Amino acid sequence: MIKLYQFSACPFCWKVRVLLNYKGIPFEAIEVHPRSKKELEFTDHKKVPVLVDGKTIVTESAKIMDYLSNKYDVSLPKDDESEWCAWVDDTLVHYLPPIIHRDFKTSFNTIGEATKTGRSNWLSRFFTRLMGAAIMSKVAKKKALKLGITDPITELKTAIDKWVNKGLKGQAFCGGNQISIADLSVFGVFRSTEQLEVVDIACEHEQAFAAWYAKCKELTAC
Repeated sequence: MIKLYQFSACPFCWKVRVLLNYKGIPFEAIEVHPRSKKELEFTDHKKVPVLVDGKTIVTESAKIMDYLSNKYDVSLPKDDESEWCAWVDDTLVHYLPPIIHRDFKTSFNTIGEATKTGRSNWLSRFFTRLMGAAIMSKVAKKKALKLGITDPITELKTAIDKWVNKGLKGQAFCGGNQISIADLSVFGVFRSTEQLEVVDIACEHEQAFAAWYAKCKELTAC
């Protein structure tokens, strides 16, 4: 069985998860400890996601999705696929950290959601939340400034408008009547934040996005 080494709240991991779910490919999700990463001792690559399929090890979400598409004959529409998938990784995903880690309290709650499924004891999870919130609330602000993101919520809404108007273009999906890799990539990024406020912001901002998101969630059973 395929093994997916992941962080439960990682948007790049969710991109892979929704593809696996959509195509009904059985897999085992293995949560990686955020500090020790001892679960990744078998590889020099210490970032998630990591997919293990028998003797094959594939890293990075885009490469994993290509691998799964080719090996498991994932027949999906590919119009503008590379353009939108690059947009997801290079632009869309960067609006999330300055929203979900905008201050210590928000970051503490975010990390709490992310560590719910961890195997460590409550005390270890608590200290992980404390240290993580102290670090991430600063890192998120610094990274946002570096990328020129000054108003992340407004800029996220602008990104949603772009997806609805230029990606969906009045269709059910970017792929037309059938979900595409681009749809799964965008959905995966948002699905990673569903217990936080990002999905609510997006759905309240644009009804067409809310309808599309609900369809994707139903089809991927995520």
